[in-house]
Amino acid sequence: MVTKGYAPVFPPQVRHNPVMPRARLAILAGLLLVAAILFASHAGAGERRGDLISSKVVLAHQVDTTGFGTWTGLRLGDLDGDNRRDIVLAQHKGGQNIGCVTAMTATGKVLWRIGEPNAGHYRASFDLPVQIHDMDADGDNEVVYCTDGRLKIVEGRTGRLEKEVPLPTPKANDCLCFADLSGSGHAGNVIVKTRYTQVWALGPEALKPLWTFKGNTGHYPWPYDFDGDGRDELACGFALLDHDGTKLWEAKLPGHADAVAVGDVDGNPGNGAEIALACCGGNTFALLGRDGTVRWKHPCGHSQHIVIGDFRPDLDGKEVAALDRGNDRSATGVDAIILYGAGGKKLWHEKRTDSGPNRWLTVISTTRNWDGRDLILAYRRGGTTPPTLYDGWGRAVARFPFPHPERQHFAQHADLFGDAREEVVVWNQKRIYIYTNGAPYATSSDPPPDRRAQTKRLYNYTHYTGMP
Repeated sequence: MVTKGYAPVFPPQVRHNPVMPRARLAILAGLLLVAAILFASHAGAGERRGDLISSKVVLAHQVDTTGFGTWTGLRLGDLDGDNRRDIVLAQHKGGQNIGCVTAMTATGKVLWRIGEPNAGHYRASFDLPVQIHDMDADGDNEVVYCTDGRLKIVEGRTGRLEKEVPLPTPKANDCLCFADLSGSGHAGNVIVKTRYTQVWALGPEALKPLWTFKGNTGHYPWPYDFDGDGRDELACGFALLDHDGTKLWEAKLPGHADAVAVGDVDGNPGNGAEIALACCGGNTFALLGRDGTVRWKHPCGHSQHIVIGDFRPDLDGKEVAALDRGNDRSATGVDAIILYGAGGKKLWHEKRTDSGPNRWLTVISTTRNWDGRDLILAYRRGGTTPPTLYDGWGRAVARFPFPHPERQHFAQHADLFGDAREEVVVWNQKRIYIYTNGAPYATSSDPPPDRRAQTKRLYNYTHYTGMP
């Protein structure tokens, strides 16, 4: 996308005067210098794009999941302890009630299954309450999920039931989130919630409620130690809750939080992390300081997703990428990715020119190391546009072909193969494609990454992306 700049301003024609050639040249040079300054100040760093760095995309694996596949119920994590991330697929049996869980390797070998798969129970456009997490900090991951009003923890290797407890209410199955509220150094507290109005924190062992909060909870709370005391606070909707559930503040913003992203946006560690919000229903993108003050906000057609990344290393701080779904929910509707600088300046606003139906359902996420850069992964773009990685100037770096891109599909990213780079996983209810970067990768003398341990983004995975 090209930012329009000022055209150079040249002086008008003057009669030839042999006595003043140097003066005329000086005037011309001065005007050109002024024009250059005006152009630079208008275009700013947005014009210092450098070369487009494209990727060699390789389809590494293709897995058939017909009959037991899912939409939003796919999770990644090492289940069998072999230092390779595996796949969990969860189907519901009505609403957000898990009916079947299938565990398999990234190459498609089924490790175990709980429940009976149903080819009609894949569809979900919301979070399903299932995660992969090391609940007891013993080095092995468990699979945690909610069903029939109960929270269940099963062994990752075998699917054997380790523990189950009743949920505070059967409707507290809107999502699963893990936090360290005690300062133990391990995210052993379980956060559960209803769809929009109440959240509970459960103790790390007995899994009994420690506290509850009623209010505008948004879709997915995000735990983060904002005050540096070793214990997580919880960014919940437009509020910040202390480790004991005390509401520290609540910003006055419209609608509810469709997505919450936390990170040091302004590049000043002394200010702590900021909170970026996509205010659905309020049609607003906003950035808050850790004290709840609104740093900036912008209106939009329909705010849906928001993520943070260093998409423009040439600029100070980090950037905020947001997804505006617009107002048209017909087959001809079109959405747009918007990139904001740390101070709230709009750096670019996507103008889609592709064709086809359902171009208003995009989801965006931040990939950290597909090729060593922060990039924007956009999927479910509709029309003929496959899942795509974009750089900080809105240019396509890599595309991941998938059958029928105009229909529902989803994408994830994680290091699956051990080269420390992230792979991109694209799927629907019938198939999973795993793509890797085929470009040469510099080897390192560092020890290989430990993929047995889940990253925070993977054990707190949500369809309403915003996590780091």
